[in-house]
Order: sequence, then C-alpha cells, then structure tokens
Amino acid sequence: MELKQLQTIKNILNEGSYLKAAEKMGYVPSTVTLHIQQLEDEMGIKLFEKKGRRMVLSKEGDFFWTNARPLLEHADFFKQTMDNFVTGQMGHIRLGTISTIGRSLLIPKVIAFCKKYPDMKLTFELNSSEIITQKIVNNQLDIAIGFAPPSNLNLYFEPICLEPMDLLLPVGHPLATKKEITLKDLSNENLLLTESYCSYRNEVDKHFSAFGIPLKSMIQINDGKTIIQFVQAGVGCSILPVAAIDPVPDLTVRRKLSNIEFGLMIGVIRRKEQLEKASERLYNELVYELKKQGTRS
Repeated sequence: MELKQLQTIKNILNEGSYLKAAEKMGYVPSTVTLHIQQLEDEMGIKLFEKKGRRMVLSKEGDFFWTNARPLLEHADFFKQTMDNFVTGQMGHIRLGTISTIGRSLLIPKVIAFCKKYPDMKLTFELNSSEIITQKIVNNQLDIAIGFAPPSNLNLYFEPICLEPMDLLLPVGHPLATKKEITLKDLSNENLLLTESYCSYRNEVDKHFSAFGIPLKSMIQINDGKTIIQFVQAGVGCSILPVAAIDPVPDLTVRRKLSNIEFGLMIGVIRRKEQLEKASERLYNELVYELKKQGTRS
C-alpha cells in the first residue's frame, strides 16, 4: 500500500470517476486504474462499484477507507509541517537580548513575530550582553541583541543602532540647572556606577580616562533600576542608557553632557555558520525592523 494509491482513492471519491480523478491528478486514466487494481490485489477486496454515473466505495472498500484515510491525513499533515519547517514558518528559536533595548524596543517586535508565525516555538531571555554573548558561543542561543563581542570569540556582529547614555541627576542638584555640563563638572560628584565588567561601566570609564578626569565613585550597583532609586534619594548621580530613563523617573532630571557622546553600538550577534530556517527568518525580520527604527535618542 502506497500513499499515492490512497491519494487516488480520495480523488476518485471527490470527483466521482476514474477519468476525472486522473485529470485532477495529472495522470492518464490507465494510471488511476492501475493504482486501484494494485491495491485491490494486495488487499484481496473490491474497492469500488458503480452507482449511477458515479464510482462509490463497496462495503469492503468503505471499511478499508475508514481505516486508511487517517494515514493519508497524517501524511498530509506531516508534509505540511515539514514544508513549514523548511521554509522557516515552524521551528525553535532561542533569542537573547540586553534588557534596555529588550524592554523598550525589541519585545513589541518579537510579539508581532509570534503572532505572525503562531507555530513557531520561542525561547526568549533578557540578560547582560556578556552572558547572552557567551550563550551564543556555547550554542545555548541562536541570536542575541547586544554589544559588539570580543573579536577573539569569532562571532558575527551586525550593527543596528546606537544606545545613547545621558546623565541622571536628583531634582535640586546644582548641576540640574547648569546650561552646559562637562565631564570636568562631574569630577567631584559621587557617580553611581555599575559593576566593573559591565559594558555601560566600561563606556563611562573610557571617556573619563581619555580626558584624564578621575572618577569619584563610592557606590557600585549591578542593577540599573536600583541605581535610579539611589539617584532619586539624592545619594549621587549616574550616566545611564536613555532607554532605562525614558520617561524620566520621578524626582530626577535627565541631562546630556556637552561636547561628548556617550553610547554603545547595539547589534545582532550570532555564530558564523548558517542559521536554521526559523532563526534565519527571525534574524532577517528583526534586523530589518530594528534598522528601520534607527538610532534612538
């Protein structure tokens, strides 16, 4: 018994005759006749009988078709499933992103993608750029949105947009009303910083070091939301990604620094080998949408 024989039975029942079934399937009539004869010989039964001008199932044929039809339906479903997998409409995607761009920009696009492809399985996590980059290396994620990885990791990085950073001050701070604020103005301020391995912290360190300005920091916190709470309480000030302080938190003032651009380039990180179709589809659509969004301010 072959699937093409079951498909022939289905078309005879739908069309009512061997001739019309042959036309439907693109066969010559003798091929349809051969399919039925082969199946009848194998099963030892008569599948069809003529009723008026239509071919209908015999009693034995009806019993056979009742039990064989689910096989054909399952085969059709399996073929459709494989087609969806091959074309990237079905599969499992493992996506990671840094929390700032994840919450402010990426999540709405991922939700739209999931609605567009409801059969897609998604594993989605928000974490630091360092952690999601390492998970790409370890094949625990397929795609990550984060900062440029170290060159020695041999990963592919496609830049998308700049993640700008601004100064956050408590309301009433003397610098809050100053017309222009420079790095030198911050030399005696208690600057709240993230942990030493954090990309945002490295960006701050880089600029202060380039201008030869010492950093005064008595407090180091590994969570941006907690830093904001400390600023709100008047403990100090901080330089944070705009996505984390937009809208401006209560009891704070957001200011740009003069003559200097704080910010990190965000892009898509992946291994250099070919992505699976599902991940490739997400990759192409995310890159397109995020680039269309452009640089945030």
